[in-house]
Amino acid sequence: MKYTFTREQIKRIIIEELSGSNDEREAKELLRQIVGIKEDEADEFEAKLKKARKFKNRGGLTSLLAAVAILFGGMAGLTTSQKASIESDIEKVQQMDAETLASFGVDIDALEDPQASADARGSTYPTAELGLVDLEDMNNSQRVETAWKQIDDMVADGKLKYQRARVSTTLPGGMATLDYDAIPPNLVMPNSLGTKDQYRAWLVQNILKGDVKNLSDLRKFVYGNSGKWPSGSGEKRSRYVGKAQVLPPEWAVALDLYQETLTTIVDDVSNAYREADDEGKRLILQANGVERPEQLEAAFNQLLYQAGLQQMDLK
Repeated sequence: MKYTFTREQIKRIIIEELSGSNDEREAKELLRQIVGIKEDEADEFEAKLKKARKFKNRGGLTSLLAAVAILFGGMAGLTTSQKASIESDIEKVQQMDAETLASFGVDIDALEDPQASADARGSTYPTAELGLVDLEDMNNSQRVETAWKQIDDMVADGKLKYQRARVSTTLPGGMATLDYDAIPPNLVMPNSLGTKDQYRAWLVQNILKGDVKNLSDLRKFVYGNSGKWPSGSGEKRSRYVGKAQVLPPEWAVALDLYQETLTTIVDDVSNAYREADDEGKRLILQANGVERPEQLEAAFNQLLYQAGLQQMDLK
């Protein structure tokens, strides 16, 4: 599928890891106050930030700061100017019914009683127990072995768990992957020897190259030859869990970035189509290489299905 966006559209949907926007900075500062711990010390911060980003995109909000404040009862932590800047988003959310809010994962209790919700916070997400592994005095092979051992130990202790990867493969046992959200943010990953945030930033810079028009390159990177995703160490190229070949945690990071970017594009184009006049709708269909809205919806849903994402309705 071919995407042709205006410069302004592309600016709006460039991956937030590179944006460095004031809204992003203020949202993170507010979330740190809510969570009460530093970003690099807890899974809770990252999990909630990701949840806020998804709510912002799928709820059609313009501000990540608004998403954080609404989801986690953070209105009391906003300045007067911040409250004014997110007023339109607040009004948009207030018009949603409880069922819709719940479907977005909104903490309705936090909206109704922020203090009670705040008292209950802290038990939803486990905090990371691991610090960064000291790899300074090791050669590359030793670093890979050590990183994998840490993962193997966490799997053995039940702190991490493999699940079937949604990929086409000729392997009789299929392929297995770790859940992106379960990977601690400070865990050293074996192929890149960096954290998942560091690897995600590398993907944005080197595969997406900061431009959503390169999404097909990221898709090929994720779903292409599995040989570029070794999970072994020493003389063993691949690990197995049962009969399934293990994909390294870097694959889970790449998949999550692909899913988030694809969702952002689909949401942006779909919203633009719904709000456009007849001529605007025609141009959007033409830009995406289709003639009818049913074709655009089918094309989007095929991509979403292949990525393991929820189907959408263009109407």
